[in-house]
Amino acid sequence: RYSNADAEAFRVAGEMVALGINPWDVASNLYESQPEKRLRLLALALPTLTVSASGLYASIAVTSAMLQQTGATAEHTDGFVNYPRSIHGVEVGLFFRQVDATSFKVGFRSKGAVDVGALSREFGGGGHHNAAGAMVKGTLDEVRRTFFDRLDQLLA
Repeated sequence: RYSNADAEAFRVAGEMVALGINPWDVASNLYESQPEKRLRLLALALPTLTVSASGLYASIAVTSAMLQQTGATAEHTDGFVNYPRSIHGVEVGLFFRQVDATSFKVGFRSKGAVDVGALSREFGGGGHHNAAGAMVKGTLDEVRRTFFDRLDQLLA
């Protein structure tokens, strides 16, 4: 699924199948078995979808109120950043998760056009070229605007 999968990974996967591991069982347990809380949270997050005028970046957000309403936790948001990135033409997906009244954890995923590791380091975060994150102070609108303005510069 990701660009760092190499021949060795596929060789090992082939050996596992040869030893009797059922690929369907593995895939269904990983990708098709989710807690109801996670889907209820996703249902609240998707309407927050924001796509830039250029169509090159997009984001979704989860607030503390959404987590409380659904009974979900931060770990239920794993992978949410991939939804905005999956939009045709989008190069960078962002996910904003409220941590407390004045801060957000921001996750970034890039298809390669933007080094989101470098972007996140500008804001005290870390990561690598295609996946990174940072903790940022501010309201959701302030944090969004900060990153949207910076991405407009980087993608100009």
